[in-house]
Amino acid sequence: MVLLKNEEKVLPLEKNEKVAFIGGFVKNLRYQGGGSSHVNSFKVTSVWDALTEKENVIYAEGFSSETDVYDEKLAAEAIEAAKQVDKAVVFAGLPESFESEGYDRKHMHLPECQNKLIAEIVKAQLNTIVVLHNGAAVEMPWLKDVKGLVEAYLGGQAVGQAEANILYGNVNPSGKLAETLPIKLEDNPSYLNFGDGDKV
Repeated sequence: MVLLKNEEKVLPLEKNEKVAFIGGFVKNLRYQGGGSSHVNSFKVTSVWDALTEKENVIYAEGFSSETDVYDEKLAAEAIEAAKQVDKAVVFAGLPESFESEGYDRKHMHLPECQNKLIAEIVKAQLNTIVVLHNGAAVEMPWLKDVKGLVEAYLGGQAVGQAEANILYGNVNPSGKLAETLPIKLEDNPSYLNFGDGDKV
């Protein structure tokens, strides 16, 4: 995992701080790729499972981890949760249907419901951190507005425990990026010609 942004030392979280964990990936995380990389995991630990103390942590789903649908009720609950705490952590990322082997993505967007909610959360809570679950680079239109950003990629079945350890400062997020993260799709040479699958 890579710590990409830590403005005003928003991380690590303190045990006595009130924190909101927001997003479908909190409990229903995406931890592996599809296709030939898919395995049947022995046990999957979400970040919610990994929290030893939940007294100061509020959970709000906010959005599904599997679809791109903005649910007004879920969003309102998440925004309200963000207002009640010292810091909000949004667990965002790409649903499995957005990326896999055998085809190229035509864009680098996160689901629009996630981008919209992150923008709303930032208005309600200045101390907002985003944790990303994704197999490849994504555009982050809210990047300048959030104070913290952790790139968790697809970290395997115990990624939730690793995230909890990093967010609360038990472990140093000492990973390094294995790729350049462009700001937008047009920053890539491949934007000029996607090809047709078998021919580039």
